[in-house]
Amino acid sequence: IVMGKVKVFAIIYDGFIDNIAPMFTSGDLVSGRVIMELSDEIKVKSLKIHAKGHAKVSWTVRKKKGSKTHSRVYHQEVEYLNHKEVLIGHGVDDDNSEEDLTTIHSGRHEYPFSFELPQTPLATSFEGKYGSVRYWVKAELHRPWMLVMKMKKEFTVFEHIDINTPLLLSPQAGTKEKTLCCWFCSSGPISLSAKIERKGYTPGKNLEGCIVLYLLYWK
Repeated sequence: IVMGKVKVFAIIYDGFIDNIAPMFTSGDLVSGRVIMELSDEIKVKSLKIHAKGHAKVSWTVRKKKGSKTHSRVYHQEVEYLNHKEVLIGHGVDDDNSEEDLTTIHSGRHEYPFSFELPQTPLATSFEGKYGSVRYWVKAELHRPWMLVMKMKKEFTVFEHIDINTPLLLSPQAGTKEKTLCCWFCSSGPISLSAKIERKGYTPGKNLEGCIVLYLLYWK
């Protein structure tokens, strides 16, 4: 980000090599630096970071009744990480008095940060059509009488899962029934059943199971 006297405002994670961001798991220490390059000195109220991680899911179900279509949106959010840290100042940004300001001179400045991810199992980073699991660090630079300068950078979390637990070794099955109509003809209940031998798989493993389609009659 470039804005006025602040020529560079960026977040760099430690361990970033050859444009490959580091990967973390629960309990790991996430560390990095907020970097600023200034063409002239500035007055700062505070420099903060806010680390967050959450899962979000959202989808829409549409049902047609007669000539009208009714839509209902389902959504849910789960928080995994919420950490705040003040790197400069006291974190109080509603006071513009000179004694509460920090002067930063021109040149390059680096402000380190670090925090530990929760010890409890975290959800692995994910991007999908109906939802996502994201983790990031956001830096905020607060200056008197100016808009807040913000920078956000995501990081990846990969949670190791033991697929040999009883829950993931158990078979999974499901059944769906429906009646089909075409003009003046209609079917009896059509039943579709699917079953797989276990719930958890690893890359390279064969997924074994079966699908059964049962049609009672058609008239």
